[in-house]
Amino acid sequence: MTRLTIDEAQARVFRFLTRDMVEELRAVEYETPPLSDAPSPTPLHGLRRAAVEFSHAPGAPDCIYRIRAFGDSLLMRLQLNVRRFVAIYQVPVSDPIDSNTIAPHFERWAIGAGHAGWMIGLRDGTDPWAPERRTVETYCYAMLPEDFLDDPLAQLYWRTDLLQMTRAFMLESRRMGIRLSAPDPA
Repeated sequence: MTRLTIDEAQARVFRFLTRDMVEELRAVEYETPPLSDAPSPTPLHGLRRAAVEFSHAPGAPDCIYRIRAFGDSLLMRLQLNVRRFVAIYQVPVSDPIDSNTIAPHFERWAIGAGHAGWMIGLRDGTDPWAPERRTVETYCYAMLPEDFLDDPLAQLYWRTDLLQMTRAFMLESRRMGIRLSAPDPA
């Protein structure tokens, strides 16, 4: 295992959050090739439909993403602290909906995420840009291998898993009729 300097580690975290994850999240929604007797000639990057916007301060261990897919948009915060991931999905809610009423709708999704190594929790919160708006935050925690920033296969695993988990979260929300976009202020 190589010993990274703090500057090298911060540069790798920056690249992972602002380049690698942004590109990965663009595949949350993609055009499905038609059934055929051969693989599609178009690679996944040519079939992506999701739009991703992000906010990141260089040197910070977190990044906020807005993922526009499936006719909705999800606000997600991803924290990468060298060997620990925290993904937070923010869902706007109004009375009488809260984390206790939403949790059962995502039970199957949480089981799948747990099998991949994530610990899941839900809590009530507020929108950081509009404190009068209530939200339910779904927290996803994962410990990473010690050499995560040096291991491209571990990075591929967690990037791909986060992509699949986010895709499944958005599709489950859609199936249950749960809007992920905050309503426009009146």
